[in-house]
Amino acid sequence: MDDLSVIFGTKGKFKILKTLLEEEETNISSLLREVRISYPLAIKYLSELEKEGLIKQKRFGRIRIISLENNRSTRILKNFLIEWKNSKEERVGKGFG
Repeated sequence: MDDLSVIFGTKGKFKILKTLLEEEETNISSLLREVRISYPLAIKYLSELEKEGLIKQKRFGRIRIISLENNRSTRILKNFLIEWKNSKEERVGKGFG
C-alpha cells in the first residue's frame, strides 16, 4: 500500500473496508445499503481499493461479490479494527465514552 490516504482519505472507502473487515464478503447491493453511498461512487472506490490490493471482486453475471484480499495489509487492518473496538470498550467501561 503506497499511501494511507487510499484508506483514510475518504469516509466512503473507510466504510467499505470496515464493512468488509466485519462481514468478510458481501454483494454490491448489501454494501450500498450498509455504506450509504451512490453506486457510481462505490464502483470508483472499489476499483481504487482493488488496485491497491485490498479487496477482490467476483462477478457472476450481474451479481458482484466483494471480499477482502488475504494479505498482510488486510490482516493489519483487521487487527487494527479489533484493537480499536477493544480500546473503545475499555474507555466506555471506565466512563470515558
